[in-house]
Amino acid sequence: MTRFRAPSELPWRRRYSLAGGLVAAAFVSWSYLDGRSAMSLSAVFFAGLVVGALAKRRHGTATGVGVRTGLVGGLPVLWILATVFGAATALSGPTWFVVGGWLMMLGGVATVGLLGFGLSALLGEAGARVGAALTTYDPPSPATSE
Repeated sequence: MTRFRAPSELPWRRRYSLAGGLVAAAFVSWSYLDGRSAMSLSAVFFAGLVVGALAKRRHGTATGVGVRTGLVGGLPVLWILATVFGAATALSGPTWFVVGGWLMMLGGVATVGLLGFGLSALLGEAGARVGAALTTYDPPSPATSE
């Protein structure tokens, strides 16, 4: 059984990705709730940009933070999938129609889920690479005894 770990105990890549991804997820959710029926993933790119720059500046590399940031930032895609699943529960008619509708719904949910999370991971990684390219490595200075 794995025990719960506080965020300060997580490796730095996971901490950066979790923080950036949660901020991106909040903005992605806000864009969906804004009244449009579309979800904008541009916040995932910008979160990846910031996380990549911070990781490169502090640790010298941004490897491993972009995709994770994108996957966490893309969690609101599950909201769309739940909406589609909820609409499929209202199907009625002959058995062949209901079964066909459920099969189409499952295929659509799988496709939209893969595309949504894939695009989100791609945008997070692209943002992290751009952010890492725009910054330089600046190791923390050792504490002085003066």
